[in-house]
Amino acid sequence: MKKTTMLIAMILIASAGYSQNFVPRTGGHCFTMDIPDYMSKSYDLNDVASLQYQNKVKEAYVIAIVDEKDQLENLGMKFQNASEFLTFFLKNYPPDVSEKQVSEPVAFESNGTGFAQAELTWTDEDASFYMLVCCAETQGHFYKILCWTLAGYKDLLKDDFQKIARSLKE
Repeated sequence: MKKTTMLIAMILIASAGYSQNFVPRTGGHCFTMDIPDYMSKSYDLNDVASLQYQNKVKEAYVIAIVDEKDQLENLGMKFQNASEFLTFFLKNYPPDVSEKQVSEPVAFESNGTGFAQAELTWTDEDASFYMLVCCAETQGHFYKILCWTLAGYKDLLKDDFQKIARSLKE
């Protein structure tokens, strides 16, 4: 009985560490996203990301990349919505990965903004990974929000990743 009680207490303590408070953080040209307070600002996850946060202990990472619609159109890329933008992005992402599993994209609206998201898993020579890829469309921008972790932490972090991605406000 003591072992069972101790096991349940340990599981509750471990899972409670993954659900934290969310704090609005500003990125780029003044957009905000709610980031869990267990994550710290980072500068070396991606060269073009406007917002980057991580927690190396929990293997939790998030970046947001902003693309201006005018610049995309000048390059001949005119997307009709966030779903089309997401599908285009996922064709070749992540690079150098031959085998990946991608869920069907799901479109939704949050905070008056159109979103599309998909889940992505892949394995390289070192580990297996899980990523939530969410794209958002505002009047003048498309956003790519990438939240990832090791595949073994997916169930612990997926809810937080979804809250992060849906929280984008311009």
